[in-house]
Order: sequence, then structure tokens, then C-alpha cells
Amino acid sequence: MPQASSQANSQANATSWHLRRLVDFAEPRRDDICLDITPGGSGLALAIRPWVRDVITARPGSLPTEKFTLVTASLALGRSDDQIALVHDLLQVCGGRLVLADLVRTRGGDSDRIERLRDPAYTTKRTLTELLDVLKRAGGWTRRLDMFTIERPVEPWLADAPKPERIRRELIAELDGGPRTGAQPRMIGNELWFAQSWVFFAVEPVSRPRLAPGQPLR
Repeated sequence: MPQASSQANSQANATSWHLRRLVDFAEPRRDDICLDITPGGSGLALAIRPWVRDVITARPGSLPTEKFTLVTASLALGRSDDQIALVHDLLQVCGGRLVLADLVRTRGGDSDRIERLRDPAYTTKRTLTELLDVLKRAGGWTRRLDMFTIERPVEPWLADAPKPERIRRELIAELDGGPRTGAQPRMIGNELWFAQSWVFFAVEPVSRPRLAPGQPLR
């Protein structure tokens, strides 16, 4: 029987670990009705479904009118032309917790450009300070956040890229001392890997009374 490649296994492990960490951060409850607007697939919705009463998916421009006790969005900010408006709209349908997950700029190099080459729908990668400002200007306050860096194999990530060869050349060139891409490429065994920095936010509307540290949400 054919065996899965090491790249496929590495990618699957990185993806499942990332989703487990995001689900843990979201703190789903059995009585939650969750709205997920994650673009490009239902991975987060599928991961969180066993832990809540129900999950409904929607697109950013077609949000339901009812309130949800948990609203989740992964990689929606980076694909939005108006991040403040998007967060504001999500807060309007949030009757409990809004959990956002997105890439964050933490290193030198134009990692925005690499992300856009890989996914033309991607618009911008902001710093943590800039993202916090977006949330504040949208009418939210950040109750918790989690920022971390993961390493991923390049080839599975490039599977759907319109210009994979260009990205691969730039990453290899950086290994040889060329311009920094912000992706921190390195070889692990015979595979080319790169790094992504992520941040998770748990956000609530400013108008809602703030809870003391450790006090559960109702």
C-alpha cells in the first residue's frame, strides 16, 4: 500500500495542531451556537463542531441577522479590504465571544508579498499593534490573545499557488544569502520549510461590561 509522503504527514500534523490550539483558545461550550466565516474551507467549523450545539457558516458579506454565542473567523482579516468594517459587522452578530485568528507581521522582510503571491485574495499582514488598533476602532476590546510561530513544509503550502516556482526561488535565494522574505526558510532534512506567525484574539464589544480576570463569560 502506498505510504503518505513525509511532507503530507508534516503538513497534516501542523494543520491539526494549529486547529486544536485555536479550538482550545475559543473555549467552546456545549450550549454554544457558533457562526464561522473562515474563508477557503470549513476546517475550523469541522474542528469546533463536536464541542458546540451547532455551527453555521457564512461569508463576510452575507452575515445572518441573529446573534451567536460564539463567532469564529480564521484568515478573514488578511483577506478583507476593510478590516475595521469586518470586525464591526462580526461584533454586531456576536452575543458572546468573537474569536479571530490571522497571520501577524513579526519579522523583517516583506512577508505580505510572499503571502499575496501564494494567495492573490490575501490583502495585508499587520503587526500586533496594528491589529489591536483595528479591533479597538471597530468597537471591540481584546480580552485575551495568543501569539506564536509555527514552521510548515513549503511544498504542500504551494500546492494551490499561481506562482509556486517564483516563491520557491525566492525562499531558496534567501537561504543562499539573498534578500529576506520574512518567511524564515530553512532546510529540514531534504525538505524546504518556512515559518508563519499567528495571533488569536478573543474580542468583545466595548459596550459590554468587562469581566474580571478569570471570570467566565455568560
